[in-house]
Amino acid sequence: MWLKLGRSKPKTLADELREIAEKQTEEKAKKKKEKLAKREAKIMFSFLKHNFILSAKKGKNYWTCDDKYFIEIMKENNLHSDESYLYEELKKICERNKIGTDIDITYLPGHKLKDYAFYWD
Repeated sequence: MWLKLGRSKPKTLADELREIAEKQTEEKAKKKKEKLAKREAKIMFSFLKHNFILSAKKGKNYWTCDDKYFIEIMKENNLHSDESYLYEELKKICERNKIGTDIDITYLPGHKLKDYAFYWD
């Protein structure tokens, strides 16, 4: 009868409980990803620090890489975090070390190019 009158079907307790459980599961998964990324960002920064030093010795005040190289570094160091979570945690570490970060995303037909930039002045 409620559909004929244009009113929505009332929620049952089971529907509300299901929504609560789904939200909790999503939040737990997100926190787990963030915790893993926080730990792995330290490893990634120590690896990138070497590249920063080499770049500075060449007289540059920046270092860049594309997303393929970034993912390759992650694989070499056995890091399993989501790339975006890892970058966000890495960004926090860089800020503490007064290193700026930036992402340049270029969309081309059929694919997306992403470059990571780290700079210090």
